[in-house]
Amino acid sequence: MVLSLVFRGVMRVSSWLNRRQAYHLAGWLAGVLSKSESAKTTATNLQVCFPHFDEAQRNALTRQSLQHMVLLFFELAQLRFWSREALLADVRIEGQQVLEAALARDKGVLLLVPHLGNWELMCVYLGHYYSVSALYDPPKQDGLEQEIKQARERFSGQMFAIGVGGMRSVLKELKRGGLVAILPDQVPERDGGVYADFFGQPALTMTLPHQLKAKTDAALVLGSVRREVEADGSYGYTLKFTEPAVAVDSTPEQTARTINQAIEEEIRLAPAQYQWEYKRFKRRSE
Repeated sequence: MVLSLVFRGVMRVSSWLNRRQAYHLAGWLAGVLSKSESAKTTATNLQVCFPHFDEAQRNALTRQSLQHMVLLFFELAQLRFWSREALLADVRIEGQQVLEAALARDKGVLLLVPHLGNWELMCVYLGHYYSVSALYDPPKQDGLEQEIKQARERFSGQMFAIGVGGMRSVLKELKRGGLVAILPDQVPERDGGVYADFFGQPALTMTLPHQLKAKTDAALVLGSVRREVEADGSYGYTLKFTEPAVAVDSTPEQTARTINQAIEEEIRLAPAQYQWEYKRFKRRSE
């Protein structure tokens, strides 16, 4: 209870900042975090995924990545307290026709939203025009879940926690032709994934998209949210929809590899905005 109240209070104060102010404060906090565990994980992931970068390039990218990581907290605060109009100000859409064509099939759409940019904003946009559901991984701290869930559900329909009940609800939504968003780059348990290349490295990748597509014939669409930062630190967003080239008779391994490649292409457009502090390679191949 106390943790929840403190967290909400910090978010409330953080929401008073505009985007430019939040961006600059996040840059200062990135410096404070330069020796943190998140910084070490980020640097390790960048060394693995960008081996051609020299030390100066990796250090600079690590600092920028930490800045964008901190910025996600301010954007969560905005999600909790800003109006929909303020949240969607300065938003540009690419590939709207891809999403519309997928929805027109009326067999459900599984939207794959990687941890890139302000990925939380995707459901705010979708919730304005469509009925949308999403799977989420509850935070480890019990006191934070309710606040985060409330922030995400203000404009974006239903949130289902990962688990048997959540999977049952997602299947139901897809079978009735609904729109469901998931984070495809979360590391699954070993029995829930296959190894597929990600930046040239074998990464345990969830087979959930393949399974849901096989059970429902839902369309797979990749949705990314990229920050477009100006010289003064103010920024808007580009929301982009693309269709991964997953073959009809694709195996789980082929589907995972195709999705990872599509995510990688989006990351390369803004590498500092990916959440490199997440231990994407933590479950290594035998």
